[in-house]
Amino acid sequence: MVAALCLSGLGSGRALPAQEVARHRRAAPFVSSFAAPAAGADGSTLRGPHRDAAVLWRVRTSRRVFSSPALTREGWATFGSLDGTVQAVDRGGVVRWSHRLASRVFSSPATVGELTVIGSDAREVVALDARGSLRWRAALPQDMDAPVFALADGGVLVASGDLRAFTREGELRWTTPLAGHVYGAVARGAGSEVLVPEMRGSVAVVDSADGRLVRRVELGSFLYGGALALDGGAFVVGLGDGTVRCFGPEGSPRWSFSTDGAARRLGVRATPALRADGVVVVGAEDGRIYGLRAADGSVAFRVVTSAPVRSRACVDRDGWAFVGGEDDQVHAIGPDNAEAWRVTLGADVDSGPRLVADGVLVVGADDGALHAIAGTP
Repeated sequence: MVAALCLSGLGSGRALPAQEVARHRRAAPFVSSFAAPAAGADGSTLRGPHRDAAVLWRVRTSRRVFSSPALTREGWATFGSLDGTVQAVDRGGVVRWSHRLASRVFSSPATVGELTVIGSDAREVVALDARGSLRWRAALPQDMDAPVFALADGGVLVASGDLRAFTREGELRWTTPLAGHVYGAVARGAGSEVLVPEMRGSVAVVDSADGRLVRRVELGSFLYGGALALDGGAFVVGLGDGTVRCFGPEGSPRWSFSTDGAARRLGVRATPALRADGVVVVGAEDGRIYGLRAADGSVAFRVVTSAPVRSRACVDRDGWAFVGGEDDQVHAIGPDNAEAWRVTLGADVDSGPRLVADGVLVVGADDGALHAIAGTP
């Protein structure tokens, strides 16, 4: 069954100069010659800007950017905007292609070979080729807010009211009902399982091979972010009641941590990230960025900001964590658990940062721009 129409060559994708590239030379960037990090290995192969961090360039759209960037095989950052555009930007801040969709884009893309796959509020998912032209599109039952998830076999998973698996060519493989809408990212679980965050307060564990629902873990509170998968099938989530909780492989509770804002009913909307030393990094609505030990939930660090933190941390190969906040800043926390620097972008940062080269980080913000922050690794 082919649920998507192949339309190679159609669409608005074309090479064009950046609409606006503001360059700042306060810090000399260190750019690696390594062209393309391994797919899905955000932070495992690259080093972030550890010192002398400053804005290198920004590429503007006409509306806010919630979408977290993905990397093409050329090393370009692809992202969506609420103005309906999807763009690919190279490391110099030049827009290599742009494609306009029919509605707003909250979703974050995934790259599969030469394709960029992303969803939109037009209740569809689209695949764009290396020139930004439409390769295929498929209708969905609801607006799509969740990031696209790339499978190891070249297919993708799309969560929008239900969970759908598509081949790289756009053929629908299977569909699995979900218990409500999904905002957060799907995560890779044990074996062929994936963890699907259902906003109503549950995680659906689904076998990605055939769409079989393995189990559903009830959490007891709203879930806006995604789950962080740990070894052996355990996972960590941040919840609407202001707690961060860990569950075992079968869904049994392991530990629970209450944020400083829990008593004031301030929740956790960010998706947790993991450092190599076993510290979970997650922001909260109380304006804190927490480092919690995955083994028992004890506190490794607490960084105080002045506004909610909804961005997912990007962790580099040395254990540095980079997190955006609604205080208009990107924060860097070193492996010594101390905040190393803050860079002000001038607007809320809910997008998750992404490393595109050693010492170069890109992230979207509410000023409608994709920002590059460069520094010395």
